Amino acid sequence: MNIKFKLRNTALFVTSTFASGMASAESPLDKALSEPGAKPVISVTQVKEGFDKKFIDEANAAFGNFHMQMGGDHALYYAINMTKYIPAELAMPHGEVSVLKRNINESINDLTFTMGDGTESASLKDYIHDEKTRAQGIMILKGGEVVYEEYPGMNPYDTHLWASVAKTTVGTILTMLEAEGKVDMSKPITEYVPELKGTKWDDVIMLDAMNMASGLDISENAANTLNPRSVFQRMLSADFHVTNADGVKEDEMKVLRDVVPLEGEPSGEVARYSSTVTKVLGVAIENITQQPFTQVFEDRIWSKIGARASAQVNLSPAGHAISYGLINTRLDDLARYALLFTPSWDKVSKEQVVSNEVLETMQKGGNHKAYLAGDFTDHSWVKASHGQDMPIYNSHQWDAVWEDGALLKHGNLYQTIYVDPARDVVGVAFSTSPVYLTPDLIPGYLRQAAKQLSDK
Repeated sequence: MNIKFKLRNTALFVTSTFASGMASAESPLDKALSEPGAKPVISVTQVKEGFDKKFIDEANAAFGNFHMQMGGDHALYYAINMTKYIPAELAMPHGEVSVLKRNINESINDLTFTMGDGTESASLKDYIHDEKTRAQGIMILKGGEVVYEEYPGMNPYDTHLWASVAKTTVGTILTMLEAEGKVDMSKPITEYVPELKGTKWDDVIMLDAMNMASGLDISENAANTLNPRSVFQRMLSADFHVTNADGVKEDEMKVLRDVVPLEGEPSGEVARYSSTVTKVLGVAIENITQQPFTQVFEDRIWSKIGARASAQVNLSPAGHAISYGLINTRLDDLARYALLFTPSWDKVSKEQVVSNEVLETMQKGGNHKAYLAGDFTDHSWVKASHGQDMPIYNSHQWDAVWEDGALLKHGNLYQTIYVDPARDVVGVAFSTSPVYLTPDLIPGYLRQAAKQLSDK
């Protein structure tokens, strides 16, 4: 039997095929899955109950980026305790906590949708309470009110890893800076990250970087993900404060200088998923503003949403925010952030943080041809969740934009943010799904919920 699965790193998508249901003996993935804590054994509800010292000691000893990606038992602990392993700065909330009114719609439990293969999904309630999915928390809001809220595998007060959902903060802040005339998207990315001048990054303009069409060999395909010496994996090792495959702790910015171009693929022509490019864009924000990313994020976003708690932003050894994946917050605060992209922004903020101009730039800033030529359409949640209701492109660090202006971002271990300004609906979800679980159906449920709640 052939098993095809998608592995999603702090930013990543990977496709691998295993003959007879197993990887080869030499496979790094096979080795990783054989390690203690890599394969799920305990229930996701253990997060609510807490972990004993023996388990925590084992998780501490095994911590590493690749091990976390497996989505095994240890990942349940890592996802809610990331700041224990990697230093973090806090983006602080300001003022009073904004109130998210509840208007629970029990019928959403019965929500289903037609999947890409024409079959009907299980009900939302059955799906999120299926132990195999390891869903931990989900919230859906209509008109700024919570209409659905479940915590099958975490406490409401727990903080959780955003994973690649964090990329939306990079895209949003840079689009804000563009609207203010502080960034020219037609200029090379090295105009704003001079540390990388004299390398192949010189050939990548800002807009292509925003849309992950760099033309560089930094995508999160199987080859780069399973190769510990790829620029992508070396960058992750450096950022996660661990040694590389040769037992050396590398300088992250020097690693980024080692990129090479993809033969016959100029910048801008093919969209390929990459955390590496988001890493560079995060550094660009720090250079443009002359402030740490966390401070920019606090000043422009987190201080304005009436957050209940701080956002924890993990830092690389060089002090750069790991803004492509390592932001950690409560689920309700992620929902408050999501509301900024809808007409109900005033339920959490005294000012319109995401202007109409910024939102429209992100909605209309993709490249349909590059999207179809790249790997975004291969993502399992696209094929399984949406059927004919396909996104038209990725844009400005969002994985998907639909013709109706809805946007979605997905993350490692299956984190999700869905914003639908036209329908005034948002959905957010946390989970710690095993690496071999595919596809993730949460995006499909969230989009279907938006349509059902709006009758369109």
